Amino acid sequence: MVQFYTEEETSKAAKKLISKKLFQLAKVTLHEGLRTFPESRSLRFLIGHLATETRDFYTASRIFEELLEEDPGKVELLHAAGQAFGGTGRVDEAIELTKQVIKKTGKKAQGFLSIADIYERNNRTDDAEEILQQLTDEQRNTASHRGMTARILIAKKEYAKAIDFILSMEDIEDSSVQLSWRIMTYFMLCKAYDRLGEYDKAWEAAKHAHDIDESSFDEDQFFGQFVDMRAFMTKELFEALPEGPTTSVEPLFIVGNPRSGTSLLEQIMSMHPDIENGGEMSIGLKMQTDVSLLTDSFHSWPTNLIDLRSSDAEVLGQDYCQSVEFFRAGKKIVSNKALNLPTQVGFLSKILPSSRAILLHRHPLDNAVSCYTTNLLQAGHLYTNSLKSLGRAWVERKKMADMWLDMLQIPVMELHYENLVADQRKETERIIEFLDLPWQEDCMEFHKSKYVARTISYDQVNKKMYSTSSGRWKNYEKHLGPVMDAVSDYI
Repeated sequence: MVQFYTEEETSKAAKKLISKKLFQLAKVTLHEGLRTFPESRSLRFLIGHLATETRDFYTASRIFEELLEEDPGKVELLHAAGQAFGGTGRVDEAIELTKQVIKKTGKKAQGFLSIADIYERNNRTDDAEEILQQLTDEQRNTASHRGMTARILIAKKEYAKAIDFILSMEDIEDSSVQLSWRIMTYFMLCKAYDRLGEYDKAWEAAKHAHDIDESSFDEDQFFGQFVDMRAFMTKELFEALPEGPTTSVEPLFIVGNPRSGTSLLEQIMSMHPDIENGGEMSIGLKMQTDVSLLTDSFHSWPTNLIDLRSSDAEVLGQDYCQSVEFFRAGKKIVSNKALNLPTQVGFLSKILPSSRAILLHRHPLDNAVSCYTTNLLQAGHLYTNSLKSLGRAWVERKKMADMWLDMLQIPVMELHYENLVADQRKETERIIEFLDLPWQEDCMEFHKSKYVARTISYDQVNKKMYSTSSGRWKNYEKHLGPVMDAVSDYI
């Protein structure tokens, strides 16, 4: 990691990484910078902003609340806190903060769009539509308004109207319009076509979104993290790593690919009174960067784990537990489905010996189709831009899961998405038994949960169980050659 000598240099470097969607490197940069400048409001704000971008809304909410206490009324903080609160389901508070922004800035149209966004992401489509109707014709003539309108049409399952509306947008191909908006619009077009069974048109729309994306994917860096961990972490070394103390909170690590059913699993568990969902928690990466500081090791991650002591493991375990106290409300089990868990779960299981892990699998071709036709680019999953990389990513994560299944000393359960949607009761009973919790019939009605899915899957997991996503790859089979080649040993 490059050392930056001023707060401004650190902030500038992090912003550049965020703009390139290199979110993991940005997190490491900011956490390193905060060690040197622990009181920096600008760095703390960027950590909160990055937490929002990566959907760790609990972390973002905590940071923005702290900053607002120090600097109440600051417009930038009010807006950022509103987004974060909306992500945790604190809708009324989020809207109140956004109204304060409108009052302070006079930007009614922008504020109303923010409110509509909060409503739509919390599955309150009618409220989102109603707030948009309060805008004038002139205020509606923006890309943001058109994008929100398309989202609402799709949420209401008015797919044909959504397609006609999107295709009528004159600026959808205008290179002067913000690229992220154009990419998002093509993914919405893909979704609408897919729902109508027009699969060739859906794939064409998704491919166009990927083709116009300008992000740069560092293949060596991304795949190297899996290769390096497997080369380093022998069973003998893993067994020799020090353990942290037993904790009152029992972390549950949900280890799976994006679009593999992790949000569905959390939604089911959200109905149990002893489980709190943490979503895609970023604390693991902070703990990873803290290893070098605690051990004063000359090695980089993961080799620096050989210098880890019991006292270091205790500090890291306390740090993890403190990160969940903000939202767990005394519940026994807190889930974490961070997408870097395939490389981190071994380390975290030693630090937190009271934890459990669920290894969640989904058919590689279904997983690839779901990833390719969903806008994962905005969340920094740049490998999804290539079908070959998508296939290799699935294989690398599967190899990691197989390694941890053989090595982990905490309770581990394997779960297949296809089995969960085919027989929800059987698999849910198995999950609750694995967690040593009493059965709750409410878990069968997860679609009634007040829990807000804090991922791109937010618009799907509030519906009753459906199995149409299993075998979906067959609709796109002729396009999947590069993925099939990559995963051929597993299908």
